[in-house]
Amino acid sequence: MEKYDFYIFDLDNTLVDSRVGYEKAFTAAFGEFGIPYDPALYNEYIRTPLDITFSERCPDSPCRYRDFLSVMTDTYEKTCLDGVRLFPDAQRCLERLSGSGCKMGIVSNSYMAQIRRILLKLGIGSMFSSVVGQDRVGFAKPDPEPVILCMSEMNGTPGRTVMVGDSANDVLAGMRAGVFSVLIDRYGENTPQGEYDAYITSLDEL
Repeated sequence: MEKYDFYIFDLDNTLVDSRVGYEKAFTAAFGEFGIPYDPALYNEYIRTPLDITFSERCPDSPCRYRDFLSVMTDTYEKTCLDGVRLFPDAQRCLERLSGSGCKMGIVSNSYMAQIRRILLKLGIGSMFSSVVGQDRVGFAKPDPEPVILCMSEMNGTPGRTVMVGDSANDVLAGMRAGVFSVLIDRYGENTPQGEYDAYITSLDEL
């Protein structure tokens, strides 16, 4: 793949394996509404916006989404560090890009407090020139706003920037921001419908 100067990464399921904490949060939120939690669908849950996840399973209770979101976020605030780890290929990729002088950023739909705690625990916060969580912007991915903000804080330009993520929302946000967008499919699942510029199964391919 062509070398770029600026790399923007999604966090969960792209750089970081945060499954333990998220499963506890999903289990708590689903249980509050009598929804069975299926571990086999974890990757679907993590890639799908929470409002869609809730509306698909509780179509008759749209006004209770805020309650669902509250249980989910409150639980994850307590569990986000449980079992969290950097994927081995992510470690190699970040070290390689950092060593070659590239600037890196993170754009996540998680909240900044959670992101900072994870980066601090993993000891990688200093590698990133910009970190953008959903509470720093008016609109989260797939809106391009967080990608544009991250790119601006790195002094990047669309033609020299890459967005890497594991969901359709990640690559859609990148493409709407005019940057080269890469879908990472760690588990060899069927690729989602939609457009992206490149498809990889490991960050070693960047």
